[in-house]
Amino acid sequence: MILGSQAKLENDNKAVNVKRGLRTRCEMGWRPGPARTGYLNEKHVDKKCQMRIDPKRASVIKQMYEKVAYEQWSGRQVYRWLRQIDFKTQYGKPLVLANVYLILRNPFYYGEFEYPVGSGQWYTGKHTPIIDKQLYEKVQLTLNENFIPKTESKEFAFTKLIRCGYCGSGISADEKFKKLKNGGVNRHVYYFCTKARNIDCKNPYINEQSLIDELIGLMDTVDLDELGIRTRIEDEIKRFNKFRSGVLGHKQDKIEIDVDVRNYTKYLLQEGTLVEKRELLGCLQSKLVLREKRITLE
Repeated sequence: MILGSQAKLENDNKAVNVKRGLRTRCEMGWRPGPARTGYLNEKHVDKKCQMRIDPKRASVIKQMYEKVAYEQWSGRQVYRWLRQIDFKTQYGKPLVLANVYLILRNPFYYGEFEYPVGSGQWYTGKHTPIIDKQLYEKVQLTLNENFIPKTESKEFAFTKLIRCGYCGSGISADEKFKKLKNGGVNRHVYYFCTKARNIDCKNPYINEQSLIDELIGLMDTVDLDELGIRTRIEDEIKRFNKFRSGVLGHKQDKIEIDVDVRNYTKYLLQEGTLVEKRELLGCLQSKLVLREKRITLE
């Protein structure tokens, strides 16, 4: 027990010493960790945590800020521009859209940083700034003006169940409302590619009713074993037939179970609740793919 306690004490002391060393580096003005895009880590032992300007990428980072501040570009426009000029990080990888926004929101580029992130402890860095604070603040104003906060979380029946047939991204959905002359409102739901893997994906959108029609047509061709819920549906049909004959007094006809299962799946897709639709499609053993407004299984 004494030896175990001593080992734990030494381990705890190491953690305290590491945290103390990191805090000391921050107070000296050097942010620990890998260099941000636009900077390079110094490799000399006597220059730990120090960073220097990346001559190949720093100018591009500054242009990103200037295009947002002075030309009112959005983060997506900056992302397309970076793709056009074939911009790569020091590790040879292109920036994704989330990285673009992280760079545009990072005060490290004008000389300040928070460490650890979310701790509220801010330090003034000794690294050479790529931009000035005025340019940074102007970019934040532009981004905040273009930002549209989500007022409520929306859930749709067929999201996260289908992927794009062109780029392999997920399929998302959104709703639109159209005012009618009589004062009423029509609600329309559209499904479309998220373009997470290819921002230039050309897969067209499809409205929810057309998507349901495609899925209903698919139920005529899919193997019942593919649904993975044959037993559950058969039990539901038997329970319903028993209710008809025992309570309502209807004559129980001999009906092919295959026809009943297919009709039941079509009924759920058309009239079922959101949960029932998701459970039905979630039981499919193959993946649903949307391409040119057509649904197929892969």
